[in-house]
Amino acid sequence: MNSVVLSGAAIKLYINNKLYNEVQQISYVLDYGEYSIYGIDSPHPQEIAPTKSSIQGSISGVRIKHSGGIQAIDARPLIKDLLAAPYISIRIHDRSSKEDLLLIQSAKITNQKVAIGAKGTVKLSFDFVGMIALEPLDRA
Repeated sequence: MNSVVLSGAAIKLYINNKLYNEVQQISYVLDYGEYSIYGIDSPHPQEIAPTKSSIQGSISGVRIKHSGGIQAIDARPLIKDLLAAPYISIRIHDRSSKEDLLLIQSAKITNQKVAIGAKGTVKLSFDFVGMIALEPLDRA
């Protein structure tokens, strides 16, 4: 069987259905929330049960001059409207197979980090939490 490994250059990231070209790295953890149930005086689990699932992750990239950052793409509100922080959609798409690797229809950006090096590029990264993460077979 022939297998192909996905590489970073073959991935596109969309935020609110707009291509986010500044991305350089994406990482996320999809926690299914399963835990072991033990019987009385049993050292071994009798069952593995689902609880609350969650997804959280981080997107890192560069900050382009005059781009407006994540506020300009409507991912975060102006500082005076913090209580009106919008839900965003995050979609990771494979260029070659045209397959969506992950779709989060409702996510929020929880924080952002900026790193400015002397005579270097301005790095922008932000963390997100999502409600439901749909993988390829979930959308079939």
